[in-house]
Amino acid sequence: MALLEYSTEFRTLLSNLTRATSAISRARTLEAVVATIRASARSLVGCEGIAIVRREGDLCHYIDEDAIAPLWKGEKFSVTACISGWSMINRQTVVIPDVRQDDRIPHQLYAGTFVRAVAMAPIRREDPVGAIGAYWSQTYEPTQWEVETLEALAEAAATAVENIGFAAKLRLEGTPALSSPDLVTGDYRADIQAIAGIAAVPMMLDVVLSMTKMGFAAIARVTETRWITCNSLDHVGFGLKPGDELPIESTLCNEIRDHRQAIVFDDASVDGRYSRHHTPRIYGLRSYISMPIIRADGSFWGTLCAIDPNPAKVNNPQVIGTFKLFAELIAHHLDAGDRLRMTEASLERERELSDLREQFIAVLGHDLRNPLAAINAGTGRLLKEGWTERSPLVLNLMKASISRMTGLVDNIMDLARARLGGGIALDLAEADLVETLQVVADEIRSAHPDCAINLELDFPRPTVVDRLRIAQLFSNLVSNAVTHGLEEHPVHITGRHGPGGLEVSVRNAGSAIPEEDLARLFMPFKRGAASRGGQGLGLGLYIALEIARAHGGTIDVSSDETGTCFTFRMPTAR
Repeated sequence: MALLEYSTEFRTLLSNLTRATSAISRARTLEAVVATIRASARSLVGCEGIAIVRREGDLCHYIDEDAIAPLWKGEKFSVTACISGWSMINRQTVVIPDVRQDDRIPHQLYAGTFVRAVAMAPIRREDPVGAIGAYWSQTYEPTQWEVETLEALAEAAATAVENIGFAAKLRLEGTPALSSPDLVTGDYRADIQAIAGIAAVPMMLDVVLSMTKMGFAAIARVTETRWITCNSLDHVGFGLKPGDELPIESTLCNEIRDHRQAIVFDDASVDGRYSRHHTPRIYGLRSYISMPIIRADGSFWGTLCAIDPNPAKVNNPQVIGTFKLFAELIAHHLDAGDRLRMTEASLERERELSDLREQFIAVLGHDLRNPLAAINAGTGRLLKEGWTERSPLVLNLMKASISRMTGLVDNIMDLARARLGGGIALDLAEADLVETLQVVADEIRSAHPDCAINLELDFPRPTVVDRLRIAQLFSNLVSNAVTHGLEEHPVHITGRHGPGGLEVSVRNAGSAIPEEDLARLFMPFKRGAASRGGQGLGLGLYIALEIARAHGGTIDVSSDETGTCFTFRMPTAR
């Protein structure tokens, strides 16, 4: 396709503004937001000074600036005593062509500065958290482009502030940040990769530009808080690549997400509805078309859009029909990809369950054979000899075999709950962990009288746990330490309430666990190669980990030539 001619000035202004707003929106710390604004705002707006202001209660804190001479960096003023405060209180952009002629200006503060004209835009207009100010050294009436550029930067900062607050809230609630796709620039990596995996997308974008004679087309992921480029074809230097963002409030796609209808206009300058709309003004657009991408379940995913700084004939059935067809094809591919992944996951789960059944049958059959044989032998002896002085001993052996079988069945039931029932259920209540761990240690000492178990516990307050399950968890860990540790060295149990919550470690002396065994240590039916006796289903560590997860905790293991340490950690309410 023959490229349309666009002025270098337009390409530079538009691409620089787009890159700046995208970088600000992607910022994940307030420091990064401020640094990006400081580095770009002055050249974009075309002013002699820029200031970034943060609202701190009833004060305006001038946290950074970029100007031809010092302004007020580091100083704080009452919100009622400065123009940034006025902008935030009134939730609107203010333009003052001559600071000497406006009563809202604190003249004593401006007397020693170069400032003669100012424009101030609030950050997050509906509930301002700050403002961005632009300053000129002569009396000056900023152009519409300059004011709207300042507002676009403020809107980008508002988007970043919302995202930073959302991420902080998740961290405060203990939600893993990386589990949500709304948090990092890997944010929508899966969506970007899904679009990249659709072979027809480059052809679709090329057809769109060839048909409409427009200069930029993109597929965007659109949520309540984000507008992310997934793929694009750019002949006008708009500057958006996969992963780049725009402030959601600055886009028309934000409106499409609400009403789910296409927006199309040939020339914004003469369009009754969009001639005064902020999006065409901010980005210098004349022609525009955007079609919603709706998934099979009815959910809104994003848009297929095209823009151009010149008028174009796009508001006609042929173009709209093509965009609708392409949007439906994209949605179909996304749905098909999800179904394929679900099918693969289902097959993998079935494969795991099949392997689990085979292991279960083999291991359970093997481990039940010995206690059943002991019960059979004891029963036969009693039937043959009747009651003798050795009968109590035979009955005790039979009882021990029954207890062992009961333990095997209990472990299998826990395995079934964890693997098939969505996790182990808990009965939570306040418990004294010192007493609970003492009982566990005493029980294991009685079964292993030659093994020393030392406890160093510091739990000054009760902890909300499932006491029986926590006892089971540590019984498994301590039993594992006794089984695999050196008999002549004690097992050490240490526990405390730390800043991050509960932490208990079980350490034994012995050889290092091989790397290949560490990777599968918590898998069911995996017995340690160095275990003494070789008894059990190999479910102890697996069930311990599932109990830890049910409590919102983890179990970590470290092992070297001096020994092995299992550490249970769990968040607790302060």
